[in-house]
Amino acid sequence: MSSREIAELTGKRHADVMRDVRSMLEQVGEGERKFASAYVDAQGKARECYKLPKNLTLNLIAGYRADMRLKI
Repeated sequence: MSSREIAELTGKRHADVMRDVRSMLEQVGEGERKFASAYVDAQGKARECYKLPKNLTLNLIAGYRADMRLKI
């Protein structure tokens, strides 16, 4: 799932999700480059984002919501 999709799903700003992804990747010992990606915004500018596999997506989102952590 992309960091943009995560931001939309959680109602968070994309910049904040990007910060949280970087922090999470550092904590779990993964390199940022492995998940780095880009998209073109509404003004035609290339912007950075991350594309995370399912396990890291769940890890990040679970950190945002106590109810999700309980379900996991």
